[in-house]
Amino acid sequence: MDTEDRQQHKLLQKEFGVFYRAVSDILFRHNLMDLDGKHNTGEYDTEVDLFLLRVKDVDNQDAVQDVLYQVFRNAFGEENCGRRERYDGAAAEIWKAYQRHLKK
Repeated sequence: MDTEDRQQHKLLQKEFGVFYRAVSDILFRHNLMDLDGKHNTGEYDTEVDLFLLRVKDVDNQDAVQDVLYQVFRNAFGEENCGRRERYDGAAAEIWKAYQRHLKK
């Protein structure tokens, strides 16, 4: 992560707070790319950042799934990211967390 990416990462963490951590934890728990690790040490932070840059465009769970799928396809390549349906569980949880975030 270069300096500009790090600055953006910190700004997103500050702006979204608990929701940022929730998305990170959800992606870690669903482990969409089968990364090794027993603790969430930020393996998906880049994808969380990219998702949160577009989260204002989502207005339902299906849109969350679309954005997640696009982010992972761009980050890992179409051949590695699996089918769109793979993101359904994570999208459902993120959508619920986002609705809680918006009510604050």
